[in-house]
Amino acid sequence: MSNDQHPWLAQVLGVSPPWKVTDVKLLAKTGLVSIQIEKEEAQHRFWMGRRPTPQRRLRWDHIGMAGYRCEIVLLLREGQSVPEAPWTGSADLPFTRHLSRLVLDLMLEGATMSQLCRMLELPFSELWKYKFRLDQGSAQVPATAAATTPPAAGTVPAPPAAATGPASPQEAAPTSTPAAGATPMATGPAGLPPADAPLWLRLLKGELTLDVQALSLKLLLSKASREARLHEDDDLHRQAAQALHRYFERNVPILGHEIRQLQSHWRAAGGGGGGAAAPATLPDVSDPLWQDLLMGERDLDVRALSLRLLLSKLRGQARALQDDELRMLKLVELHRFFEKNQATLRHEISQISRWSLH
Repeated sequence: MSNDQHPWLAQVLGVSPPWKVTDVKLLAKTGLVSIQIEKEEAQHRFWMGRRPTPQRRLRWDHIGMAGYRCEIVLLLREGQSVPEAPWTGSADLPFTRHLSRLVLDLMLEGATMSQLCRMLELPFSELWKYKFRLDQGSAQVPATAAATTPPAAGTVPAPPAAATGPASPQEAAPTSTPAAGATPMATGPAGLPPADAPLWLRLLKGELTLDVQALSLKLLLSKASREARLHEDDDLHRQAAQALHRYFERNVPILGHEIRQLQSHWRAAGGGGGGAAAPATLPDVSDPLWQDLLMGERDLDVRALSLRLLLSKLRGQARALQDDELRMLKLVELHRFFEKNQATLRHEISQISRWSLH
């Protein structure tokens, strides 16, 4: 980029005098545009010596431009300090204030780390470093970005559709939990019994016998049943049964023979009947009860070991944080865990549903 275009780029970034864009490098192979910014110095006369060399070089990731990742390189000379501007950041953080604000807002909306890396084209290591500092309360919450309005204190927006797409094979696995308003015994794709149906546990433990034609399913059932016998843990059994259900969902076209048998067992056990009680629904993330649960102000009988560990970690982090927005990040993380594991957290969700009713 020619020097004549530097003022235009400075205007786009919001760089104002006495700071100016002094160099721009477009690294096409790495998909990176590097923008160098310095403080404008008065013209030196020849008897005053050479222009002083920079004493410090600071670098931050910034919001991308036209499909390129963007980095800001700030050169500071003796006596100069970092300006309070959207295109700068803290010396020990990897993002500018503008990018930090965007990352924080997306986290509050429910975006996962993998989704943020993909959407903003950020290195996972840098994003992890930033979130770690937020979790420890050692990073300052950035001011509101120009195009972003943060949620009011005490409220958390529901995750938008754009931020809830699967980001990894683990996150992509559907939970197959009936939505609010659905019939209690609704079935999944091709009439597949729901993930919380008891027959999946029976199939896992070998109490339900199928005529299995697919070799891949034979191997999976053999391995899963063997591991279930080795580990007498109800939480692990429920998770394994859920994984078995996901396998059937992903392979509906080749498991027609086995699925028809499951449907028969499901109907024989009363599946599709209207007499069963409706499953407990998960309260919205904006419900104040989640704040009470996070801060330990409500007692929850937790059976799932994974939830017990997560609650202990999040409560410790939330109590150490002084900023409301950072606490809300912990709240969103807790709610997202419940959303992804509704089939294995039915006991806990039923208690939370009773809280919301009262």
